[in-house]
Amino acid sequence: MTNTPFDWGLQGSLVLPARTATGLLSCGQTPFISQTKVRSPQANPRAGAAGAAAAIHCVGMTEQPTPQPPISGPPISGPPTSQPPTSEPGNVTDLEDARRRFLAAAAAAGADSGADGDADADSRLQAMQDAARARRDRPKKPLPLLTPPATPTRFRVRVDLVGSEPPIWRRLSLPSHLTLDRLHDVLQSAFGWTNSHLHQFTLTGDPHGEETVGILTPFDVEEGDEGVLESELRFDHFLASTGDTLRYTYDFGDDWEHTLTLEAAEPAVDEPTDATVRCLAGQRLGPPENIGGIHNYERILAVALNPRDPEYSDLIEEISYFDLFSITDDIDLDAINRGLDRVARADAALAWLRDRRGGAGSPIADLIAGVHEEAQRYLAGFVGGARLMEPVEVDEAAAESATLVIRTFLRHVGDGLPLTKAGYLQPAAVIALMAELDPEQKTYGKSNREANTRPLLDLRETVTDLGLVRKYRGMLLPTKLGLAVRESPLALWHHIAARLPVERDGQARDAALLLLLLVAAGEVGTFITLGKSLDLATAVAGMQLEGDGRYGNGSAVYKPRHTREALEWAGSASLQDPRPFRLQMSAPSRLDSIGAQTLARAALTPGR
Repeated sequence: MTNTPFDWGLQGSLVLPARTATGLLSCGQTPFISQTKVRSPQANPRAGAAGAAAAIHCVGMTEQPTPQPPISGPPISGPPTSQPPTSEPGNVTDLEDARRRFLAAAAAAGADSGADGDADADSRLQAMQDAARARRDRPKKPLPLLTPPATPTRFRVRVDLVGSEPPIWRRLSLPSHLTLDRLHDVLQSAFGWTNSHLHQFTLTGDPHGEETVGILTPFDVEEGDEGVLESELRFDHFLASTGDTLRYTYDFGDDWEHTLTLEAAEPAVDEPTDATVRCLAGQRLGPPENIGGIHNYERILAVALNPRDPEYSDLIEEISYFDLFSITDDIDLDAINRGLDRVARADAALAWLRDRRGGAGSPIADLIAGVHEEAQRYLAGFVGGARLMEPVEVDEAAAESATLVIRTFLRHVGDGLPLTKAGYLQPAAVIALMAELDPEQKTYGKSNREANTRPLLDLRETVTDLGLVRKYRGMLLPTKLGLAVRESPLALWHHIAARLPVERDGQARDAALLLLLLVAAGEVGTFITLGKSLDLATAVAGMQLEGDGRYGNGSAVYKPRHTREALEWAGSASLQDPRPFRLQMSAPSRLDSIGAQTLARAALTPGR
């Protein structure tokens, strides 16, 4: 059985190398937008010499999206029914080629077996083929579904990544009625996966589906696989007693196998409809995608943590690519639970976004509407995490702090400042502004020429783009709007929120909207962390930017420079970050603040 998060028409076949120069498979490993069905396990070129020579077989390089809405409805109270498809799967094995290879191997292994050797080998191969065909054609049993509990129940489940040592695991508390398609979302978030590959739930006692029909995704149904949709099955159809298990496999190339073990079933103390999922405990980070499976990950990680290892120089490229130089392998429970909250909020956020497309609605709604359903759910989770559905409130004191930098600039502009012939502020104005905006003199250089004082030049350009000042006949003048709001912090704050993002066109604007979304949701951390998050978010949104990055969009954090700086001024009430550059990169960002978060929320909810 194979499956993928999406439903695309698949035409033709092609053999491609396992990773392109961007670090992603050409045939659909971009996170949340994988569109192809894998016929054979993928090979990771960074997983050693054998992997470097391998290739991945993909179908469907002709893109014909036919997205289907997710199945919804009230939780089912008993075993679901499903009419399994009657069409045969499209996977066809070249039996004649297999026969030739089998005969060649048999001949090499027993050259002295006599004249009957070939005939015996042929007979054995035929017997194997007949047995395989008989197993395939044998009617399969229905899934052995349990009767769900009569009252709302919560499960405490331990999820182990099979083969990890020390174990990589999570302990989750979740409602027993969770459907398996949503359980898939939970597991992806809990382990840090990116939904870039196929997945499958199977019975622990029948992992290959030889005895019972399968647990299917919509993609499987189209492929003709036999079974029941995962969206029609509840978690408590499979687990009831302590020790019961279910198996979940993600990425049939790296083959990440997870064992879900029920530790306790307890009456739900919350509302019967409560879908809250919490991570109670766990150990070790989830592995990077496409690293070659659990054993290759453990090998590379062990070498990365020991620079004296003889393999260190040979694996330096892999260690760098997978960002394992400074890994601590400690989990952040708060971050995991924020991710689980986003999963739980995604459906409500999607409904809210659909009502705000176009016109005066949220500017993020149209961007999210343009991507595939699974990508919409991922991005909508951040909308829910940002609480964009709720009113945004700001008081006078908060507005004063958030607008301090821009109000200082407007005060110096006054009724107008003369410009040089080249169109820059004159040195006297630059010196006066920087004395107030950068009293600790953290800016590189003498700060007496605007062209050489980048923070001030960026400030002037941003204030101009916000419609607060303009150039006219060799002067920098306040606009009517600038005059109206420069003495009113609240009015200025609301104006800035309404004009964000500063970038107005193309990919810079889209990157700025996603930056606003991450900041509004409180998912910033350090500048380095933000860059990685924006790299992923822009890839999910289907953007292709230059730069390295795991997803090829390493430059995404720099595209919306003016929007980012406006949020930094709001978050810190200062033009410059006084910390050394090293700390600016590795310590909490100025965007990781209430001031920046509140302004970003307001920018994404105009009119509220």
